[in-house]
Amino acid sequence: DTPSLNELRIRTNGALGVDQTTGRIIGVSDDVSICLSGTAEALVESWTGQAATKDDIHVTTLSSDQFLMPGLIDTHTHAPQFAFLGIGHDLPLMDWLEKYTFKHESEFKDPKVAKEFYHDVINRVIRNGVTFAAYYGTIHTESNRVLADTIRNAGQRAFVGKVCMDVNSPSYYSESTEESIEGTEKFVKAILGDQNESTGGSELRLVRPIVTPRFAPTCSMDCLRGLGDIAHKYQLPVQSHLCENPSEVAFVKQCFPDSTSYTDVYRKAGLLGHRTIMAHCVHMSADDIKHLRETGSCVSHCPTSNFALGSGIADVRRFIANDIPVGLGTDVGGGYTPSILDAMRMAAAANRALIAAKRDRGEQLEGRDAVPLEAGETVFLATQGGARVMGMADQLGSLDKDKLFDAIVVDLDVPSSPVPSVNGTPAVKCLGDPAEAWRVRLEQFVFLADDRNIARVYVGGNLIHTKQ
Repeated sequence: DTPSLNELRIRTNGALGVDQTTGRIIGVSDDVSICLSGTAEALVESWTGQAATKDDIHVTTLSSDQFLMPGLIDTHTHAPQFAFLGIGHDLPLMDWLEKYTFKHESEFKDPKVAKEFYHDVINRVIRNGVTFAAYYGTIHTESNRVLADTIRNAGQRAFVGKVCMDVNSPSYYSESTEESIEGTEKFVKAILGDQNESTGGSELRLVRPIVTPRFAPTCSMDCLRGLGDIAHKYQLPVQSHLCENPSEVAFVKQCFPDSTSYTDVYRKAGLLGHRTIMAHCVHMSADDIKHLRETGSCVSHCPTSNFALGSGIADVRRFIANDIPVGLGTDVGGGYTPSILDAMRMAAAANRALIAAKRDRGEQLEGRDAVPLEAGETVFLATQGGARVMGMADQLGSLDKDKLFDAIVVDLDVPSSPVPSVNGTPAVKCLGDPAEAWRVRLEQFVFLADDRNIARVYVGGNLIHTKQ
């Protein structure tokens, strides 16, 4: 796991215990061979200070080609857009929205469409190792409730947002300002009321509502301010889009001429803060960066989508240098895959492309700005970094004692694995240090693996997916 951006922690002979009642990690040992007598009962007693019997403990042992890591976190995706996954990537953002997005999302006016569609969507996301995701729904309250129910029944952790858009939207897929605000509050109350379990705080509910203005061009200032009021009233997270495409940025300037920047629109509406997730953030001015930094707002970096729609390259190092929390998003269906693994390698590729572009422009790069994102750093962005963006860095994102056990088991030795075996990788086979060998294997996992290598998925200690 990666407790911090520059720390890759590898336990080659470790053990981890989970309390099945609370779903939390009760202890972690770096080397089982030197832990007391080595028995599971002794290990649990050393962690908890209480005696344990064999009947109290279920032991799972990983093979030499398997490893445990924190669950992957998708900080930005659109559930209804799986309906046109992989389509329309020859178009720029605004044209793509008009031709595909609004048309297909409007079909969810009928909750039956949602019931038939979302089950496979959520299962596919989970199969890719995503334990926690921030979903955009549609403008339709009932279909969004279906989405939330589907996620909860599957056992995944999630934010679910009712999309709001009251201006600059097609007549067949729009709502009034009042409908947008009232519909959001109705959805928020429904989702919070649907979960009466005792969790020790609303922030630990499995599925939570998130205030979701689609993006500034499709929302009036009255709508944005009303949504800001709801976010503050219920202490909710906020998600939207920011500075994705040059034509979008120019359109925002036309819509809100009194604002100093795109980000300033959200600031004036009361939508920025440490619970806010802004997706893309490609074409950021100094004013945009300033507002994010000063309010503690977060960034969802969506490199796959940014490349697919030709939006540009977000500067992750710039966010990090300004202490702006950043995680990864798939942005389906602007992104052509629900794989966070793909987002991890695309983040590395995007960073390398940006470094090359700056070099070719004659810019002087110093310090970390000159260093390409490493495999371990992409793991951080997909786990602990994502947890920080989602406001749960103290609860999950790493394999530490007392954190929730949201985790995946990776298996590099599966039929038709895209990751070669150790015997098929002499560069690994010749390494004598087990930790160094696993560091190389992790790099292979990041750049080669796919959902075939996700053997098991756990959320809150519960097994929600296993490879058949």
